[in-house]
Amino acid sequence: MKVSLENWATNRWLEQRAADREEISRLLAVADGHLDDYRKAVASGMSPDAQLSLAYDAIRISSTAALRAAGYRVVRGNNEHYRTLDALEFSIDPERKLIATLDALRRKRNTGAYDDYGLVSQGEADQAGRLAAQVRKQVEEWIRIYHADKI
Repeated sequence: MKVSLENWATNRWLEQRAADREEISRLLAVADGHLDDYRKAVASGMSPDAQLSLAYDAIRISSTAALRAAGYRVVRGNNEHYRTLDALEFSIDPERKLIATLDALRRKRNTGAYDDYGLVSQGEADQAGRLAAQVRKQVEEWIRIYHADKI
């Protein structure tokens, strides 16, 4: 059986909820804002932890835009960030080549945010920034192709 967003909804990981053009535009604008803040954080020499956190937020919000454009949202209290990134399988990453890397960034961000600050290298922060720009661009392209009425 092929896994689908409908299967995820049956498992109660997602719920169907229609989105409109305004919501998708707002989400993409918020992702852009986090990308801009990431770039400012790099330029001002903020810590790699802060840089990674901003880039990760842009990735997560872009991923949310893809999921919302498809008419779903993650059920609260059900590993929202993990599920949001994992759902990229149904949009920009059907071969799941990117998801493992994004999940590693998610875990690194969580460690820095909740447990132990200062463990993010500049290389990891730079990678997160590149991936944030890539995911943002690919999500918008995917929405334009598959859900053109939402953008």
